[in-house]
Amino acid sequence: MIIEIKTAYMKRLIFLALILLLIPKTAESQDCSIIPAPRQYQLMPGTFSFKSSSAIVAPETLGEIAGLFAESVSDILGSKLRVTTRGEKNGNILLSLDKSVMNTEGYELKIDPSHIEIKASTPAGIYYGLQTLHQLLISAGKGIVSSLSINDSPRFAWRGIMLDVSRTFMPVNLVKRYIDMFSWYKLNVVHLHLTDDQGWRIEIKRYPLLTEVGSKFDAKYNAMGGYYSQDEIRELVKYAQLRNVTLVPEIELPGHACAALAAYPWLSCASLKPEIHTFFEGPNVHNEIFCAGKPEVYEFIFNVLDELIALFPSEYIHIGGDEAPKEEWKKCSYCQKTIRDNNLANEEELQSYFVKRIGEHLRNKNRILIGWDEIYDGGKLRGDEVLMFWRGWKAESVNKAASSGFKIVASPTTHCYFDYDYEKINTRKVFDFEPVPSDASTQTAENYIGVQACFWSHIDRSEYNIDKQLFPRIFGLAETAWATPENRNWEIFRSAANRNSEYLKSNHVNVYNDVSLK
Repeated sequence: MIIEIKTAYMKRLIFLALILLLIPKTAESQDCSIIPAPRQYQLMPGTFSFKSSSAIVAPETLGEIAGLFAESVSDILGSKLRVTTRGEKNGNILLSLDKSVMNTEGYELKIDPSHIEIKASTPAGIYYGLQTLHQLLISAGKGIVSSLSINDSPRFAWRGIMLDVSRTFMPVNLVKRYIDMFSWYKLNVVHLHLTDDQGWRIEIKRYPLLTEVGSKFDAKYNAMGGYYSQDEIRELVKYAQLRNVTLVPEIELPGHACAALAAYPWLSCASLKPEIHTFFEGPNVHNEIFCAGKPEVYEFIFNVLDELIALFPSEYIHIGGDEAPKEEWKKCSYCQKTIRDNNLANEEELQSYFVKRIGEHLRNKNRILIGWDEIYDGGKLRGDEVLMFWRGWKAESVNKAASSGFKIVASPTTHCYFDYDYEKINTRKVFDFEPVPSDASTQTAENYIGVQACFWSHIDRSEYNIDKQLFPRIFGLAETAWATPENRNWEIFRSAANRNSEYLKSNHVNVYNDVSLK
């Protein structure tokens, strides 16, 4: 009798175990090892095994994207996948554009034992589906991946990182390397800080002295300068576009302008030529800024912007606007006349006037002005400018701007400055950052369009040191920018971050040993 009861009990346990195996698991209950976490994830019975005959079947329009993926996973699979426009389902990866996938960056990924299928409405979605598959291969190893179904799309449209190529010039190949790695984790904006006191880094045909003079440190500092030719910018733009990355250019105005003023001193109020020095061998913030009263200064700015617009297809053009001291404007007869003629209250409102004029020019070129949050201080803006908030994270004041209609990109020093050390901002802190205040209305929340980290290059200037400042914090940024709060799980993320860290290390990336991930 006892034996019969035990036998019946064991049968029930076996039956329950089989049922549990057949129930799809969600991201919350299973380590899916994907950064950022997908919106919907179900684990299914079975596995798919890559074979030497496996191929990527894709229309010609997706051929380049398919080729990138085949190259990127060749080290994992031991051989390079073929890319073809025709092929059977069995044993292959099928890529297709399908307008039923609503989000332009969203994708559907299905893996079953016979084949893998990725659908999206745009090439961007296909690219992201392939990045997810890449991470699954990193996790699984040996070319065997679990059967599953993923339906995924991003929370924010702007998922960015700023590279300061002014204070330390980064060669084209290094920028490409970072574009690659950022795109693997579904970041889609690289904001290039092209000009500052320490250097003007982009060729402008109409003003050749900007690079002949402005791209070089004074000889006594024995420091390397450099700049991008317009052909190199076109090359970078094309390279980024294939990886669904938008390059957003920034020209710093009206402050942080010594490199431009050294080339053309008449752009300043006093027409004096400043010295171009390395960051720590002179003032952090210079009083010399662009004159806001001389008509020829606006002509210069508009001409520079027109060349930028021709090079960068980005909808957004960044004009800086931060840390602009007004002492020169207070003493300048041109600036004071502009204040009087336009019924402005003070120099802060003069900066608003300055920004509005630039914004109007960009608007006429079908572009949108974005600037650091100081452009908001003087009031008097139109309201269609985008504000990139960096000065700490004062949710109440940020939300005030958002509730009045301004679009917001969150980039605060408290969570998103990757030149800071890990004691101040570790990966866990980046992961925990929530940019949209809990009391924001639905309408106001829609004005928070993205999250961006900033890497300022005045301290860590070598590739080796830049790597450790970016990784693994990039993982936390990707999670915050893509995944909804309810889909973010620290323990699942931590496991995935450690796995991806080891993979990057094996590919010669100097990933920092962040104790918050232990």
